[in-house]
Amino acid sequence: MKLGIVGAGVFGIAAAIELAERGHEVTVFERGSVPSAQASSTDVSKVIRRWAYADNETYVELVERAAINWARWQQEFESPVYHKVGQVRALPDWGPESPMRRSVEYLQGRGASIEILTTAQARKRFPRLVVLDSDTHVYDRWAGYVESALAVEYMARMARDRGVRILANTGVRSVDESPESSQMMLDDGTEHTFDRIVVAAGAWVGRLVPELIQGLTITRQQMLIIAPDRPEFFAPGAMGVWSIEVASGQWYGFPLLRSGYVKVADDATGEQIDPDVDRGGTPEFARRAMGFLRKRVPELGAGRLVAGRTCLYTNTPDDHFVIDWAPGSSRVLVAGCGTSHGFKFGSSIGPVIADAIEDRDNPLGRLFRLGDRFAGGAAARDPRDKGFLHSAG
Repeated sequence: MKLGIVGAGVFGIAAAIELAERGHEVTVFERGSVPSAQASSTDVSKVIRRWAYADNETYVELVERAAINWARWQQEFESPVYHKVGQVRALPDWGPESPMRRSVEYLQGRGASIEILTTAQARKRFPRLVVLDSDTHVYDRWAGYVESALAVEYMARMARDRGVRILANTGVRSVDESPESSQMMLDDGTEHTFDRIVVAAGAWVGRLVPELIQGLTITRQQMLIIAPDRPEFFAPGAMGVWSIEVASGQWYGFPLLRSGYVKVADDATGEQIDPDVDRGGTPEFARRAMGFLRKRVPELGAGRLVAGRTCLYTNTPDDHFVIDWAPGSSRVLVAGCGTSHGFKFGSSIGPVIADAIEDRDNPLGRLFRLGDRFAGGAAARDPRDKGFLHSAG
């Protein structure tokens, strides 16, 4: 088939790679550069972890496949982007019915080696964190992070090597279809015809598939980039990924990145915004974040604030992705709505999207069909809601 893909973020490029490997003629259209500075995929780092999915077999299976594929793919990359550094998580709630406890017990039942640390163990192993007696600390050495913008850049090269045509700085105004084909109108007024189209436009998906607008919430999520005074304290090996749950949400951070800086973010649901919002950070968030760090990660709280940045979450009512035909369509497929936790699946989601385009039933794709998921419109979100699936990368 002749296929068009709107969006060169992680879902769009992953789909392009898989579809090209299956022999299809694929063209990707990206409104910005590749990787785009405005795409949620274009961030310095994203967590790859398997907990926080309770007993959701779909996500656990996909993320375990993703870890294998990231490791395999980066053999083609110029430098590694997937770093298996482990993750520690501080939890104020460890009751029998807590979602994280259920998730950890489910993973342990699958054979995962996840440790429940004593307070003394947590303080010894993670001396940069202020460990509270009231928290439970869990550690998964399997977890880590992916250098997301660099991964998208390398994935785009993989796609081109497989014959994919990628058109950067080429905006798409609209998509449509007829019984015989699907059509894409570009911002410059030219029209392109395909057998089928994949809309992987991230936060802008509602502009191309307006039937979804009432079911989506686009929120601003902020992060800080910090230069620690003692970078060796946060080097991989000395520090992995960490997250700390508090009443207002969940803070999380990474080890020292190749830039020499550390990224810290808050995963509480942010304010609802337009996708074209400025991607800079706000002074209010910087003050709040640095105040938290001074209490719980003091060496970072004493570091130099380099920059603030905004990332966008495209949230569905149930926090699950959408990989399905647009309402009433048989030639325009929506692939995206990553709701904050999508990037880690970038190396395993391609076959799910490709199977949908080829009308193949994939059990791992059933969760992402639209059905009546958007029937009630977008969920009303409390800014303090940290969700469960909607959690730290």
